[in-house]
Amino acid sequence: MTAPAEPILASTLWTLHLATQDTTADNPVPGHKRHSTGLPSLDGALEGGFDYGSISCISAEPNSGSGDIMLAVLVSHLLSDLGATATVIDITLSFDLRRLHGKLVHALQLRGRDTGEAMSVLERLKIMKIFDFVGLTESVVEVRESLEGHSTYSPAHVLRQAAPRGTVGDSEDEDEMLDAPTLPSTVPRDGSKSTLNPSLLIIDSISQVAAPLIKSNYVQGHALLTSFIRSLAHLTRTHCLCTLLLNGTTTYSQSKEDTPSIFSSCTLRPALGKTFAYMLDLHLLVHVIPKTAADARRVYGSKHEGKSEQEAELVEVIEVLQDRHGSRVGKWTALTLDTSSNLAELL
Repeated sequence: MTAPAEPILASTLWTLHLATQDTTADNPVPGHKRHSTGLPSLDGALEGGFDYGSISCISAEPNSGSGDIMLAVLVSHLLSDLGATATVIDITLSFDLRRLHGKLVHALQLRGRDTGEAMSVLERLKIMKIFDFVGLTESVVEVRESLEGHSTYSPAHVLRQAAPRGTVGDSEDEDEMLDAPTLPSTVPRDGSKSTLNPSLLIIDSISQVAAPLIKSNYVQGHALLTSFIRSLAHLTRTHCLCTLLLNGTTTYSQSKEDTPSIFSSCTLRPALGKTFAYMLDLHLLVHVIPKTAADARRVYGSKHEGKSEQEAELVEVIEVLQDRHGSRVGKWTALTLDTSSNLAELL
């Protein structure tokens, strides 16, 4: 059984506060930039992309454009820095490595670089395939241990190397990652920072393992999910990760609840409930709408007249449902899929 944490000195907390005062007004995440998604219009809607040091989530239906966004984010991240690393925890068991390689080759060609670099770039990507919630927990523990074994100190990058008394040691069961946060006892006073390699963590899809737990036992399932997200948030902030969760959706009746979307026609709601959404820093929803007014008449007219919708052209909308640190809520962009090249193109 894990012992309760001892008190942490107030001087330790205050020292950490002084070390992280170098924030800027236009960047809500302390001392860190935003990670470009590799899709210009989406970057515009997100005012630069996803934040390092925070948890972002994309809620979408299976086989939607969320998979293309994930691959675009991976390519952009791995090519942004020679030391950039990424980890994909594949719960759906559908990660297409061949397609990722193709996108890397295409991106290298656009940058005028040797396409042979694609294999060396993939050496900085880890793929973990898991089957249940315990496996997800253990995978994140492994990511944490890997980061702590190769990281160096910076004011916003809190490590266990100089941990004060009162921290809880690792448990030997699946709750190992639910330790109390560890803070440094001392920090450099000269304001110096170490150079950190940017890291990306993607979990696809968290609803696949969390939803069955919540369905079988609502209270216990939510308690496990809440503990996991809190630990993941601590890991993300501590190591300044860009963490991206993929989540499922549910369809609901508009007569019962108002849609969370700014589009009144959207009948999708993110899976795992409102409690899960409150734990996220940035939350995006992907859903389908007709591209033009004529397409809308075909779609909505066919529903009432029993006609086919196949002639209508549809686009996938990516909109911001929640933004804890900024004012991006309500911003959106549209996504179409170019099936000839398997590339996502934003309108």
